[in-house]
Amino acid sequence: MFVAYNESQLKNQKNLNLQVSNRPVDEVLTLILKETGFTWQMKDNYIVIVPGQQVSGRKINGSITDELGDPIIGANIIEKGTSNGTVTDYDGNFSLNVEENATLLVSYIGYLSQEINTARKSTFNIILAEDLKTLEEVVVIGYGSVKRRDVTTAVSSVSTESLNERPIISAAQAIQGKAAGVNVYQPSGTPGGDMVIRVRGTTSFNGSNSPLYVVDGVPVDNMNFLSPTDIADIQILKDASSSSIYGSRAANGVVLITTKQATAEAKVTANIQYGVSHVANRIKSLNAVQYKELMDELRPGAIPEGTTDRTDWFREVYGTGITQNYQLQLSDGNERIRYFVSGGYLDEKGVLSSAFFRRFNLRSNVESQIRNWLHMGLNLAYSDNSKNGVTTGLGSNRGGVVLSVVNLPTAATVRDETSGLYNRLFFGQNITNPVEALENGKNNKNNENRLIASANATITFMSDLTLRSSFTLDRRNGITTGFTPPVHGADRDDWGTAWDNRSMNQLLVFDNVLTYKKSLAGKHNFEGMAGTSWTNSQWSQNYINGSHYKDGSIKTLNAANKIAWDNTGSSASQWGILSGFGRIAYNYNSKYLFTFNIRADGSSKLHPDHRWGLFPSFSGAWRLSSESFMQDLDWLDDM
Repeated sequence: MFVAYNESQLKNQKNLNLQVSNRPVDEVLTLILKETGFTWQMKDNYIVIVPGQQVSGRKINGSITDELGDPIIGANIIEKGTSNGTVTDYDGNFSLNVEENATLLVSYIGYLSQEINTARKSTFNIILAEDLKTLEEVVVIGYGSVKRRDVTTAVSSVSTESLNERPIISAAQAIQGKAAGVNVYQPSGTPGGDMVIRVRGTTSFNGSNSPLYVVDGVPVDNMNFLSPTDIADIQILKDASSSSIYGSRAANGVVLITTKQATAEAKVTANIQYGVSHVANRIKSLNAVQYKELMDELRPGAIPEGTTDRTDWFREVYGTGITQNYQLQLSDGNERIRYFVSGGYLDEKGVLSSAFFRRFNLRSNVESQIRNWLHMGLNLAYSDNSKNGVTTGLGSNRGGVVLSVVNLPTAATVRDETSGLYNRLFFGQNITNPVEALENGKNNKNNENRLIASANATITFMSDLTLRSSFTLDRRNGITTGFTPPVHGADRDDWGTAWDNRSMNQLLVFDNVLTYKKSLAGKHNFEGMAGTSWTNSQWSQNYINGSHYKDGSIKTLNAANKIAWDNTGSSASQWGILSGFGRIAYNYNSKYLFTFNIRADGSSKLHPDHRWGLFPSFSGAWRLSSESFMQDLDWLDDM
């Protein structure tokens, strides 16, 4: 839990010496803030100190217990439709400021959630019932599934129930803050910027630390093509025992995503989101007088006397970002055949004027029970992503657009008053002109379209024995183009440059999985799985650079008067992996559980004498709560 406050609002408050022990946090906070004109609110995991007049609505309080009357510690209480919430203390009590007629969402792991209407009441005694279905839920694991109560490895399940209500636009954001030991962040902050996922931290200084992503059984390198509203289930395999079934590529964990499938009932779902964003805290920069004082220490006389502020660089660069997200889903069918279709459009404009990300996505699947012993399915997913590049971050001049807003002197102007060209030298300092960088950034664009098509067939030889075969095509095309216009003046002589980079990546995957499940006397449960996987990848790239443009009216390479042959060429690669894998699992009455996984990978990237690698794992579990000597412990449900 964290404490957030505005330092400038509290700087004139008096020091307070207070000694308390074994008291609830809310009581201590109320005591500290008494007679200060401030109060506190819970926002997610933050205690926010705010002026008293900012608190609207009314205060409610209550307690949350289980069916036996025992307090539930750490239960979540959220005001529906907002991020305003709190958690129960060690006695199961809570208090919260809410709007009039607000609805509370009360939830805790292992218990059924409730919605509580607060109209005409201020005190609530809430009893949560145990969710008996939770332990019987099926968890997707590598090439199979298992009941949650029978999982013997480190697998985290991410709830997808509220994805349609959360203002998220990427699949990675659906995982953020939802799984223990999984860190998700966006380094750049630009629209459509890649999200970084780390499962149990960093494992390599030189190699990749990204997990393996598997979408509907197909390994992919990222999840940018996915719309969160298309996701039905997310499982994260975090330890060696759970991920070894995917071999060498699963060294950093595995993220398993199952998309929504066809249902036998007619259903139409529309989801529309609109949001705005802006820079919450403006970074202060030196004004003209302060900047002159600093420069006089370094280079006396560099800045004339009487220099005044002329440009608010922050206002020139930053604005209001707008996000629009439209998603539509349709599903229908009967016992024999059913289908699911979804489509969407996302338009995200950043707080930097030229930064944008657009995504068109289309997904469909059809399932058919051809015979009692034969089930077939077809899946199709297409996405088209477009975004542009802005010069920011490390490697750019003085931090590029973002930091130049702070570094630039406010006494300077955006353009030279004599030539009308963008300023680049500011009182002798060579700093990126952020306005010029944003203008040129409009010409730097990246487009990627991706098609994933797969067909599968499941043959049921008998009730305990099934064979599932699938073939998948994953084809991706990328185009990156850029243009910098020619500029000529007293302090510059730029002839203009342009570049065009095109790539194609094609992945073919052919999987066969044979599964046998048997239960004897209702207590001895066996599962055996064996399979093969064939993967082939082909990648090619062509790139060309041109320069010496007459003007900026034509931005394509055909207008270039010179081709830079040192930055022009092509490259290609091809590789394949052949794998065999298997799993043996046994549990006795869900009390003693054992699982053995093994996979062998043969990669064409390696020397023939060292081409194969073997990846075995073993895990076990003992359910203590099922033992007779634990039956008298009424407070223990499952262990």
